[in-house]
Amino acid sequence: MRISVPRYIVPEISKMQAMKPWSRKLYRALMRPPPRLLFREAQLHEAKTLLARGESLLVRGPPGVGKTTLARISAKEVRVGTVYIPGFRCRVYSCLRAAVREDALNVIDDYGMILRDSRVVELVRSLPFKVVVVHTGLFAKELEGLREVVMPPYTEEEILEILEERAARLSLPVGEETLRLLAREAAAYSGSVRIALMMLADYLAEQLGGSPL
Repeated sequence: MRISVPRYIVPEISKMQAMKPWSRKLYRALMRPPPRLLFREAQLHEAKTLLARGESLLVRGPPGVGKTTLARISAKEVRVGTVYIPGFRCRVYSCLRAAVREDALNVIDDYGMILRDSRVVELVRSLPFKVVVVHTGLFAKELEGLREVVMPPYTEEEILEILEERAARLSLPVGEETLRLLAREAAAYSGSVRIALMMLADYLAEQLGGSPL
């Protein structure tokens, strides 16, 4: 048996729209925050330590490696208000300006999706306390000087263990051989757990024929 990375993975922004409704339902269940962030303990400790000292933070890595989850978990440890701003929904200056708060920790996710004109650059640079989440290839002057936490791609074995945890938590009817195939494909693509979970959702939706969890 061979399981291939679906074509809709690229571009990533269209992935959810291209999935069938039942696949999307399974995917959302699989994407619910885990009890703990596996294989990211060192990065999580570093992020919490920096934020506890009041330092702003840059979280960098490829898609699907836990950047957003790490940012959200570490932000909960800070004893100030937190504002979460998804860049894919808040893409222009007016939206960003309305969302940020000077007296809060501003978590700006998917910063590379924001249209970075001079006003956005100056606004982000001026925020006193922030976590900015970016993909590997984005380097911007307004982010220079931020302490950086790097999230590497997951390995095949790490993805497999994460898939096994999700499958066990949801009591999913899927065998280890299938999970290993999914882990291998996702590791070869970009080390993305998100892609592995999408493929698992599609596989299960097809096998279950739309039956509820």
